[in-house]
Amino acid sequence: GSIIVFGDVNPGASIVADGDIIVWGKLRGLVHAGANGNAQSIVAALQMEPTQIRITDTVARAPSQNPDRFYPEVAYVTRQGIRISRAEDFPRQAARVGLGS
Repeated sequence: GSIIVFGDVNPGASIVADGDIIVWGKLRGLVHAGANGNAQSIVAALQMEPTQIRITDTVARAPSQNPDRFYPEVAYVTRQGIRISRAEDFPRQAARVGLGS
């Protein structure tokens, strides 16, 4: 199933879910969505600064620099790997890459 966290996921913490992972706070730990092979799983957070994101067997690390501004973001798998988009742009991005069909 999916997991919703109300609060922060701090460095050193890890969350694994067969479905989606939604963090209503800062994501600074490791997350693994779609652990059962569901490539349509997503990771969403109000502030995305993970040490690592995994969606199925695809892995991405956080950028080395901290962003100046924070806004809700969604991570999802495309043919090129894991992509992170602003949450407000996610429905358009998902339709463009054929997710959710």
